[in-house]
Amino acid sequence: MNSAFAKVSNMKVNRASKIAITLTSSTFFLYSLGQAPIFKNILAGAFSCSS
Repeated sequence: MNSAFAKVSNMKVNRASKIAITLTSSTFFLYSLGQAPIFKNILAGAFSCSS
């Protein structure tokens, strides 16, 4: 019983940490994309062409 509870709580922690890691990495990726002028031009060109 105790080991089963430990497994469930461990899974919850792993899931929460995975979500947190994903959020921080995606935020950092978007921030670095915004800092790079080359990517800004590519994004601007893609959005202007599509509209």
